Amino acid sequence: MSRWFPRGLRLLFWSLIVAVAALSSVGFFAERVQRALLDEGASVLAADLAIEQGRPIPQQWAQEAARLGLETSRLVTFPSVLFLDERPQLVQVKAVQDNYPMRGRLQISTPDGAIATAPAAGQVAVAPKLARLLQEQDSLTIGEAELNLLGRVVNEPDIGGNLFQLAPRVLINWQDVSRSELLGPASRAKYRLLLAGERGRIKEYRRWIKARLPSGAQLLEVGSGRPELSSAIERGQRFLNLAALCASLLAGVAIMLATRRFVSLVLDEVAILRTLGMTSRQVLWHYLRQLLAVTLLASAVGVLLGYLVQLLLVQALGDLLGSNLPAPGWKPLPVALLHALVLVLGFALPSLLAVRRVPPLRVLRRELGPVGMSYGLSALLALAAYGMLVFWQVQDAKLATAMSLGMLAALVVFAGMGFILLRVVRPLRERGGMAVGLAALSREPGLTVMQLAGFGLGLTLLLLLTLVRVDLLETWETTLPQEAPNHFLINIQPQEATPLQAMLKEHDVQGSGFYPTTRGRLKSINQQAVEPQAYTTPRARRLAAREFSLGFGQQMQADNRIVQGGWFRPGEPAFSVEQGLAEELGIRVGDRLDFDVAGQALSAPVTSVRSVAWDSFNVNFFVQGSPELLEGLPHAVLTSIYLADQDHPLLEQVGKAYPAVSVISIGALLDKVRNIIARGALAIEGVFLFTLLAAVLVSLAAIQISRDQREREIALLRTFGASRARVLRLVLSEFVALGLVAGALAALLANLLSVLLARRLFDLDAGFNLLLWVAGGFAGVLLVGLLGYLASRPILKTPPMQLLR
Repeated sequence: MSRWFPRGLRLLFWSLIVAVAALSSVGFFAERVQRALLDEGASVLAADLAIEQGRPIPQQWAQEAARLGLETSRLVTFPSVLFLDERPQLVQVKAVQDNYPMRGRLQISTPDGAIATAPAAGQVAVAPKLARLLQEQDSLTIGEAELNLLGRVVNEPDIGGNLFQLAPRVLINWQDVSRSELLGPASRAKYRLLLAGERGRIKEYRRWIKARLPSGAQLLEVGSGRPELSSAIERGQRFLNLAALCASLLAGVAIMLATRRFVSLVLDEVAILRTLGMTSRQVLWHYLRQLLAVTLLASAVGVLLGYLVQLLLVQALGDLLGSNLPAPGWKPLPVALLHALVLVLGFALPSLLAVRRVPPLRVLRRELGPVGMSYGLSALLALAAYGMLVFWQVQDAKLATAMSLGMLAALVVFAGMGFILLRVVRPLRERGGMAVGLAALSREPGLTVMQLAGFGLGLTLLLLLTLVRVDLLETWETTLPQEAPNHFLINIQPQEATPLQAMLKEHDVQGSGFYPTTRGRLKSINQQAVEPQAYTTPRARRLAAREFSLGFGQQMQADNRIVQGGWFRPGEPAFSVEQGLAEELGIRVGDRLDFDVAGQALSAPVTSVRSVAWDSFNVNFFVQGSPELLEGLPHAVLTSIYLADQDHPLLEQVGKAYPAVSVISIGALLDKVRNIIARGALAIEGVFLFTLLAAVLVSLAAIQISRDQREREIALLRTFGASRARVLRLVLSEFVALGLVAGALAALLANLLSVLLARRLFDLDAGFNLLLWVAGGFAGVLLVGLLGYLASRPILKTPPMQLLR
């Protein structure tokens, strides 16, 4: 290696290898887990993409999907009435094709065991509640079609965005729809086209269909069906982005410090080359070619190493990540290569341009530097280039802005603290003992400030990610405890709520509260009619067109938090709106909302906007009104409860005592959300190893930039008779002081950033961890002191005369 690159470029070369390896391994691993998270979401949609409308799907839509190589499946849902023992029973019929579902798992319990395929032609599977009502029947008549009863549906992947449908589900084959003769021109049917295939082709189809969707048609994407699942996926992606960003920032700091040493060494060499007759342009291209060659070679090696490391990580985690983790994609490759190239050129190019003006006289007078050379301008250009890459990498403007501003503030704090430290240690020059080592910090103020910033920023990100791993992940996991509600009881009549609550209490069943609810459509905001086509985003159009389950109650749910305004006062007719809905539809505190509830007008002002923890699976509403609004409105009551496996017989008692009550089991959906949380947590744990490696690299680079000065100081001290042990104590006192200051400040900044990220980006509650200050100072002293010892030990073993020569 010494034959290929000069000494400064060797340090830059190895720094780039480790930096790119850390970044690319994070990128490969994070992308695979993110794609796995999206696959989990697709299993709830039963496809990668779906289109729904109130009339049959045009053949052209399916033909375009076939042209793109996508698999398709059709289904239709519509209400119908069955007669059981001469009593009418409202049901929701769902007819599916043989390849349903294309994502997720369908499970039907039959007398011969469980199956995972859709009912064949002539067969029907029913919801558990309907199965209890059918008792010993072995067939079911739907319209004009008599179908054999296959069994009961245990798990249905696309349970859909409306868990609270009143009618139990009936699952039949697509071929039996025509036999039933139930679908006429005026039938209230919803047709859906399911699509699955390669992700790029899905995106291409999405672009094609968006321009052709008629009014009333909806494009359903991963996570759009259930806010609980959307919330978990969004948080998981944010955690992964945060982890990748931390490793990326540390890689940038390491490259910055390595480049600083390279530039300092290049200046002397440039002066020699100028005296030998090379022009300034020739000198510039000479070093620029070397720099580009080192960057490309180190990036290639780093990407290969990162790819191998993430394979080892996935293999080590084994089944914890699931057996169907997607294969690595190519997306992280250009990100890592371009990241390394821009960072190196951003930090090195301004300095290389300045070497054109290095005077040849520097050979004799080394204090002469290049005319017009500005390290401030170099840093500004590098930070600008790096900032653009951060925004590109994380794909989240809010997260990137918060982290970039936080890191900029951290650099300012460390620089300011560095100057304060220099003023404190300057008077120690006149004292003996350990003071000599501390006074060494003031001999090169700029170098000391740079080292402190490098150590401090590395420790800040390392401690921040530690907090994310421990505090934030634990908080995230506690949002969905093991006893989270796994059943919803809906369609409870108002007069049944009190005795049913007493019945559940008698069996020690915990619930999230009984809430009156009714269905309503938003008609106007401040007397302006709500028109779905007037909104630009697909989600806003869906929300404007849907019917809402309006909740009523004086008490706010424990997992809700007011973000604007205040909760309604007793006796005050008012609404509280969920934050996401308010942002999509442009609803603000003080606006007046008008709903149509079964032909009755319901109007009240908005007094608060609140955040909702959808993934808690408690009873929550997009819009919640005060009890005064409920007067005169037809309504039912709903609740969510947790039932252990041994308590499931209680559901039969509830069904017999209250026949109108419907029980919705969401155990499968809970498992999916827990799986998403577990995968996100494992991803953070894996990324932490790379961040730790990058933090060590930062510390090594910070030590290396002062290596030449330290060699001369140690040689002089040894020449004047100082023992190795005494010199080592002096050197360690310098590093311990830097580590203590950097660690204490890093702990403070990491605490502040973690609280900010938890509350502003992840909607989680997190407090200050006072023990982290002690841990930060200890980690700073241990890490920086140890690396300082390892870096100084070879110098101490070298004879002083050899160092001076």
